[in-house]
Amino acid sequence: MKKIYFLAAFLLFLTNFAFANPLEFKTLQSDFVQTIQNNENKIEYSGNFISTTNNALWSYKTPNLKDIYFNYEKVVIIEPDLEQAIVTNLKDVPNLMNIIKDANKIDSNVYEAKFDGVKYKLNFKNDLLDEISYTDKLDNDVKIKFKNLKKDEFIDENLITPVIPANFDLITK
Repeated sequence: MKKIYFLAAFLLFLTNFAFANPLEFKTLQSDFVQTIQNNENKIEYSGNFISTTNNALWSYKTPNLKDIYFNYEKVVIIEPDLEQAIVTNLKDVPNLMNIIKDANKIDSNVYEAKFDGVKYKLNFKNDLLDEISYTDKLDNDVKIKFKNLKKDEFIDENLITPVIPANFDLITK
């Protein structure tokens, strides 16, 4: 679960960094495929991502439905298959602003960021974020590929505001 928090926090802050320098954005929308692979297994997740400068939603469609809502104060994870929602303060997720502001440009389309001993490679195509890759502390190779990225289009804030169904179990951390 912490991996998902970390990844979502990283990507929320990353989008704020990546598109403010050298690009600026008000909103981002994208489909994504996230692959986690080690010597024995390969797991692929897919879904879509919506972000404003203050809020983000990672909506996983496969292999299981899961919505992860982020703002600068809290993370809300809604898992329909389990009929549960998890709410945690953002302080429970590593503060990644330092890594983002210290990312280095490797070449015209590649940035590199380091946090807590992990090196993140950020690839751009046509000045838009195309892929993030890294090896986590468990030696899993993680790759997030963005597709159909749209920038600065209108986003209804209601889409990125969590609504927890009344019948769901609520877990707070």
